[in-house]
Amino acid sequence: MQKKILIIYGTRPEIIKLAPLILLLKEKTGKNCIVVNTGQHADMTKELEKIFSFTPDYFLDIMTQGQSLNSLIVKAIQEIDTVLEKEKPDTVIVQGDTTTVLAGGIASYYRGIDVGHVEAGLRSFNLQEPYPEEFNRKVISIFAKYNFVPTEKAKENLQNEQVLNDNIYITGNTVVDALQLIKQKIDKKEIETTVKTKHKQNILITAHRRENHGNGIENICKAVKILSEKYKEYNFYWPVHPSPKVYNTVHRLLANIDNVKLLPPLNYIDLVYLMTKSKIILTDSGGIQEEAPSVKKPVLILRNVTERPEVIDAGFGKIVGTSVNKIIDTVKVLLKDDNVYKKMLSGTNPFGDGKASEKIIKILLNE
Repeated sequence: MQKKILIIYGTRPEIIKLAPLILLLKEKTGKNCIVVNTGQHADMTKELEKIFSFTPDYFLDIMTQGQSLNSLIVKAIQEIDTVLEKEKPDTVIVQGDTTTVLAGGIASYYRGIDVGHVEAGLRSFNLQEPYPEEFNRKVISIFAKYNFVPTEKAKENLQNEQVLNDNIYITGNTVVDALQLIKQKIDKKEIETTVKTKHKQNILITAHRRENHGNGIENICKAVKILSEKYKEYNFYWPVHPSPKVYNTVHRLLANIDNVKLLPPLNYIDLVYLMTKSKIILTDSGGIQEEAPSVKKPVLILRNVTERPEVIDAGFGKIVGTSVNKIIDTVKVLLKDDNVYKKMLSGTNPFGDGKASEKIIKILLNE
């Protein structure tokens, strides 16, 4: 008898990395693949569902105005548990480190349902950076039956935490699968970008993490302002997160600068397009750190620590934190010294070959 597998996501990074798995699993198992959207990033995930051409079986709408992390996870566990009671899956799949992931994992564990964790084993070794993601992913590793790790280093992290070898599987990262899908759709003109760059020379910035709210975002803005004045031939594109703690600061410090383009949050197609059209990417996003090697761009990490050291080991990334001087100096070197720039792009993609979803499905279905 074929397994019933239930896949849960709620945020944009989760659906991006689970979409290739969902599409392949639906081909293999049909109605035995149940898809749940918790609604943590409702608008962003609905847009991506359309792009990837599937519809969730359940939309839980867990978000309410001004809720705390505690109230969010309580509601998420309750809503997910209702679905688990009805569907009675054999295995539940979660991805990454969000509140949706922790809630889905806990609800499944308490019902005795096997949990599969996609992108397991990432560690910054600092519970406050990123917060609360580092805590979330560590908790899932305690009870997940299937830990699908993207790299050997992620496997070592779990082994050091006494996770059983039999529960760890190196698969690569499904983000590579997703990027390949998107590139195919763009090449076939099945989808089109709404952002068009007028300059050949662009720099992309994204920043939103809680630990950067306040002085961190201010410092990033100050660095971008100085760089935009020095490098007038470059356009600096910044899709601004809607959080007032980000949006207000960025617009206060960078609005009305001709070559700084403050954009609303972008759909994934436009974000991929801008990544491919940029000389350098500055980000505090975990997902973009993984995507940069696939689009062959150097990524400067606007954080003090990263749970994706592979991107640094492979040469594609450098940690610059939120130091104004360090951001400026590192960008200057990359724009001035072509040899340094090319060296950052000379490594191989540490996150796999685009076949992670296939490997995961074979393991889940015992093929």
